[in-house]
Amino acid sequence: MVVIYPVLELKDIIYAHRYGWLSALTEVTEGVMLRPEAMLGEIFKSGRTIKEYLVQEYGLPRELLNKLKIMLDHGINTTSFRNFFGLDKTPRNLIEVYSRLGVDMGIAFDIPARLHLSAAIDIALDGNANVYIDESVRNIIEEIAKIIREQIKDHLNGTSEPRIRQKIRKRAIAIVKDDSNVRDLLVKLSRVSVEETVRRLEEMVEYAHRLGFRDLVPVIQGLFNEDIEYCVKNTIEIMSRFNKEFLIAIGTGGRILSREDVEKIRFAINKIKEYAGKDGVDVKIHLLGWSSPNTLSDTDILRNVYSADSLNARRRAVEGRIYMENEGSIKLIHVKQLNDINCECPVCRDPTLKAYVLDPSGMRKNDARIIHNIYVITKFLNNQLKK
Repeated sequence: MVVIYPVLELKDIIYAHRYGWLSALTEVTEGVMLRPEAMLGEIFKSGRTIKEYLVQEYGLPRELLNKLKIMLDHGINTTSFRNFFGLDKTPRNLIEVYSRLGVDMGIAFDIPARLHLSAAIDIALDGNANVYIDESVRNIIEEIAKIIREQIKDHLNGTSEPRIRQKIRKRAIAIVKDDSNVRDLLVKLSRVSVEETVRRLEEMVEYAHRLGFRDLVPVIQGLFNEDIEYCVKNTIEIMSRFNKEFLIAIGTGGRILSREDVEKIRFAINKIKEYAGKDGVDVKIHLLGWSSPNTLSDTDILRNVYSADSLNARRRAVEGRIYMENEGSIKLIHVKQLNDINCECPVCRDPTLKAYVLDPSGMRKNDARIIHNIYVITKFLNNQLKK
């Protein structure tokens, strides 16, 4: 069974308690993923754990919180991390944050190669990127962006118009695939990203052991199979020094998956199973930054995945949209189009909470739609495994 970890803000958990759907959250998932935010920074500086803070400040029941694992991602913006926690973003400081906040799992400090490649295209189109570029690969990203921009510079005047921008972006992606100079830089980007990811992981694992923080989640990166295998082999060797059971995440780049992306995930899974077997460790697999549920229904992959985090359950709920089953797939429908709904999820079974789900207004109580969306996504994925 695939478990979905919804990506939430801490206030979502507070509102879940306030409006009566916290218990429902624990029914549809074993945990949530959080990212750096101002409230977490305040908790860190107070010296309390997240769960202590929620109990003491907002009266959340400890017994319900104990049913909910908290996974914390380090985010992609180093400046925000420093502003929130008052610390530079380093491997050791990440462990300090994870340990003091008392999270159940913390994502290791990786370099997401696919995300950086996407950033290079953004720089080529706009002159800047929406994400922080890691210093270890900054020069490579800037070189890739320069080559792309040189080849599309005559078409950049219309990038503010969505249709034209999409067309130019497709041209940029084609350059990434076909240009030999870009290809050489991609090889370099992939290798540097995995070597630095592994180096940081080793530092984090050793420091985590000293602090007694056990559940660090390493991330497999790499654009090419040889680098993916290098990352898998070294990651399992490092993790197995102190743990015989652990979770490994596979980075997806936080975007819609192409056929090539899916094959890279399949390769990574096979290598994780191979090296875990050689080292005699029990490894579960998490898909990190996974996007649309319909983009990954490959049963060979799903049966080897333990969990995945998804921003879509919350994002669509806030938009007033919910997932509905639709002849072997799922689709999104705005609640304005619905008078009623036939659903067995924990919120739809409760008349009061069901009214929140169907209320199209943006009031926070109506974020109960998050529960419905997690339920439908999870049911859809696990139905694929029965085929």
